Amino acid sequence: MAWTVFGPTNVALHSLSIDMEAGETGEALHTADAIDSDGLPSVEREFTFGLEVAACHSQRRDDAATLLTLRELETLAPEDLARNPLARQLVLTVIRRARAMQARQAEKMAERIGLV
Repeated sequence: MAWTVFGPTNVALHSLSIDMEAGETGEALHTADAIDSDGLPSVEREFTFGLEVAACHSQRRDDAATLLTLRELETLAPEDLARNPLARQLVLTVIRRARAMQARQAEKMAERIGLV
């Protein structure tokens, strides 16, 4: 299987996913900091990485970091952001929970991606 990519970065990406799913957001974000996302093999994998980072920030109730990461994802892959259920939920969470300025920015994002 020559098309299979498996190495330290891939292991770190899976570790991030597992830690995020387990609610170990501090460990997941620490792992994310060590990953060079510029070296990821596809836009899809880069998007998934960023979405998991955004989810970790949201789990920590860091709405500013969640919004910042979502904005980066909107630049990277606006169609994926608009169609991904987790991304849509994170936008709604920022609208509902964040301070007024961040909530307004998330509302504008929600309009752009067809969420509202």
